[in-house]
Amino acid sequence: MSMQEDVSPAYAFETAGIPVDEGRPEALAHESRRSAVARADMYRFLAAVYLHPASRDLLRQLLAADFRRQLSILFSSEAVADIERFAADFDPDRDLETLRQEYMDLFAVPTARYVTPFEDVYRVGSEAGKPAGPLLGGSAVEVIRTYREAGAKLDSACTELPTHVGVELSFMSFLCDREAEALAAGRENRDGDQAATICAMARELQAEFLREHLSDWFPRLSRGIQTQTKSALYRGLALITEEFLAEDLGHLSTQPG
Repeated sequence: MSMQEDVSPAYAFETAGIPVDEGRPEALAHESRRSAVARADMYRFLAAVYLHPASRDLLRQLLAADFRRQLSILFSSEAVADIERFAADFDPDRDLETLRQEYMDLFAVPTARYVTPFEDVYRVGSEAGKPAGPLLGGSAVEVIRTYREAGAKLDSACTELPTHVGVELSFMSFLCDREAEALAAGRENRDGDQAATICAMARELQAEFLREHLSDWFPRLSRGIQTQTKSALYRGLALITEEFLAEDLGHLSTQPG
């Protein structure tokens, strides 16, 4: 599935990698690279879901029948049913502000339905979807170290903590982009050995970050979202995110670097 990027530069990781000639059709046709690009797009899409209130562009995409058909192929009927219910009832002119307020209540303002979208609070002693643990604790130190070792640098305008779910999803997009760039560079024979090394490292980091971070704690956040939200959209997107993370970790665990 091809997702359009909808992440503000304020939350994107700065570009770091091998330059790619996007005009070379033979590079774009490479199946492994196409997979990496599609995965990067999906991670960018999901990062946007959690970093910003839904934009009109994102909603236009979600409301498109063809897009929802693609979702039905990739994800469970339960997750897609929530998106379908949302699409059937949503009127942008009538409901956009209500949906934006729902985002604020869930992800931005610590009131009664706030789900605390940070890894730190779900990694230590969390039970029944209830967060437990300090912000900027040991988990944050590990995440920041991983970003640094991968050569990922948050844009200076980013206002979220490094363990915010949207930032972690954006990091996965960064790693998938690195993989795609390395595959393209190797195919064009600019430096095949270096490209293969970068690609293998990117895939290893993807699997490690999913296994030790996102896939470990996001299911508990997902349960919190499903319990607290009033919107079928966020319930469905939480399920889609959870399923995608599990599927991608399985993909990385069975594919060579």
